[in-house]
Amino acid sequence: MTKKQDFTYVVLGIVVVLVLALIVKPAATGEPTALWGAGEPEPTITPAWTPTIPPVTVAPTPTPVPTWDGKPRPLGFVDPGTYQIPAGESSPNMTAFPPETASGVTRWVTYATIDGQWSGTTGIVRVPFPIWRFDYSDVTTSNDEIPLFNCQVMDARDPNRFVRVFTLNFRDFVAMKDKPDLKKEQWVSTFYEGYHDYYFVINARCIDSYHLKIQVPEEYVGT
Repeated sequence: MTKKQDFTYVVLGIVVVLVLALIVKPAATGEPTALWGAGEPEPTITPAWTPTIPPVTVAPTPTPVPTWDGKPRPLGFVDPGTYQIPAGESSPNMTAFPPETASGVTRWVTYATIDGQWSGTTGIVRVPFPIWRFDYSDVTTSNDEIPLFNCQVMDARDPNRFVRVFTLNFRDFVAMKDKPDLKKEQWVSTFYEGYHDYYFVINARCIDSYHLKIQVPEEYVGT
């Protein structure tokens, strides 16, 4: 009987040791118990396709076009080579358009001016309005024998296009001598192709001075 009890105590002792080794100690250290096997690592989920969100593009703020304050803008001269114009005088033999009167326009104001004495080629001027007028009535001569004034209105986008040509010779100057009012009425021309870029080629002979004006209806001031 005593031997049987001893054997029982030995078995119980072994069981207690196994319980401590396999369950109690791993549970205390956070390790998986060997009784139920090691824990399997959790699977990593990899998406088959990750959508890419395109960056938001902010449209640039347009630069506001300044309004015209009503003051004339002087138009200077440039090297004729800028427009591939050959050196030397070039005066196309074209007849100027007769004076036109724009219906509904009560008063014209000067948008840009061209002042000079000699032949030359101007820079580009943009006319940002639908209608404008060219006034070339203020041209003075040094004599009445061989004066010549020729102005070619050129299309800046197409240098081969003569928009309009104005030519004044000695007969024109003699006919308008001492008739300033008639000259202001006759030596003007209206254009109906605004919103465009132009430059002017001027040929002058025996001219003391010229004061040319690009004019627009008064209602366009401040627009």
